[in-house]
Amino acid sequence: MRRNLILLMLFIPILLLNSITLEESIELAKKNNKELLAEKSDLQSADWAVKNAFTNFLPKASFNSTMVRIDDETFDDANEIAMIPTVDITGTPTGNYLPLSAGTMSGGFYKTSFQNSFVIQQPVFNGGKVILGYQMAELAKQQAELAFDNKSKDISYSVASTYLGILKLQDMKTLAEKSLNSTLSHLEMALKKYDVGTAKKSDVLQWQVKMKNDETSIIELENGISEMFSFWQNLLGVSESQKPQKIDVKDYEAEIITYANYNQTELTRAADEFLQEVNSSSPTLLSLELMNKMMKKNLLMAKGEFLPDFNMQFSYQIENDDKFNFDGENNWNLAAVLSWPIFTSGTNYTNLVKTKYDVKKAKYETEAMQENYLVAARNVFNRLVTRARVVEDNKIALEFARENHTIMGDLFKQGLVTNSELLDAETMLFGTEMQLVSAYYDFILIKQEMQKYTGRM
Repeated sequence: MRRNLILLMLFIPILLLNSITLEESIELAKKNNKELLAEKSDLQSADWAVKNAFTNFLPKASFNSTMVRIDDETFDDANEIAMIPTVDITGTPTGNYLPLSAGTMSGGFYKTSFQNSFVIQQPVFNGGKVILGYQMAELAKQQAELAFDNKSKDISYSVASTYLGILKLQDMKTLAEKSLNSTLSHLEMALKKYDVGTAKKSDVLQWQVKMKNDETSIIELENGISEMFSFWQNLLGVSESQKPQKIDVKDYEAEIITYANYNQTELTRAADEFLQEVNSSSPTLLSLELMNKMMKKNLLMAKGEFLPDFNMQFSYQIENDDKFNFDGENNWNLAAVLSWPIFTSGTNYTNLVKTKYDVKKAKYETEAMQENYLVAARNVFNRLVTRARVVEDNKIALEFARENHTIMGDLFKQGLVTNSELLDAETMLFGTEMQLVSAYYDFILIKQEMQKYTGRM
């Protein structure tokens, strides 16, 4: 009893919430879901990575400032005067001496010197690595866009799955309550008959067992609704409370009949059309194609390691003296630097061979993933057709179960069937109703899954 009260307290607030449609809940999740926001941040990061890669084409300018101070001993040694004897044109010593020092011979230097300069570097050709790096960044951005799209589809499907799951359990709870009310009615009748001696104790016990089973089913359904509701709210990423708006499963009736009545030729044609749409528009398959393109760019980059690098550099020195005042000796130089790898101990070659095998590996892996993905897509389509046929079969079965229940009820009143037979008919009726409700929602959910495969969700 206490457990029932707790579940009731948890379930009643759900009934008081505002309703929201499936489409509205999906849009809300796309706006607030943290996993999707993380993918969006990754996409923005990839966009800036493209901008960063473009800057590698542009020149780079820098300002360099250097201060050098020589210790006293070295400075004194460099400026120590040495008397150098002089000679005449015949090489004969003149007897005179010329005072010189190492500092004087080198043009002189300062104990503390300052050097300031501007340097501009412009890459001209680097084995194609700059342009390939830019192209790789573009492909990575496309990959991030597809990852964002895929995550959006995953979140949408999760929202739809939970949304429909809640409605399914709510409808099954309604049926379970209907079954419980019917059981209580039969139990009351059995007790009256038992009191007057026209029914056995076992008849009463059978309905009491069914009553407890119905009550347990309701409790389990309420608990399931509460759990799924909490998960659904978390997917939406909102603090305010919402609840799924009821849908009419009968709206899918015409579509269900169409799928259920497909002959083999129509089934094959419809499946092929679905797979063609998946193959051309699925974000997952487009992402696999990008993987191959990126690996081919890696191969081109490995080949570029055998090519020369050519860069330009311009330097302008605006000071080289003992005062930091930008008023010293000025000079400039322009350098063209060409570097060609001649021997790298096999590094470039082994990397090239390794990359070639990486490309082959990626090709085989993506082909396998594509094949498996298309097989899974076809299985989803087949499950949709199967579920449509299950709905139609359950509708017929429900008609039979209702007719059987009516007949057994009439016969029981006449005393022509036992209590157990009536109970079996009752169980069959409500069990078939629940199977039909479940089949309807399964069909609708598979429709959502198909939209995920085609990228239309």
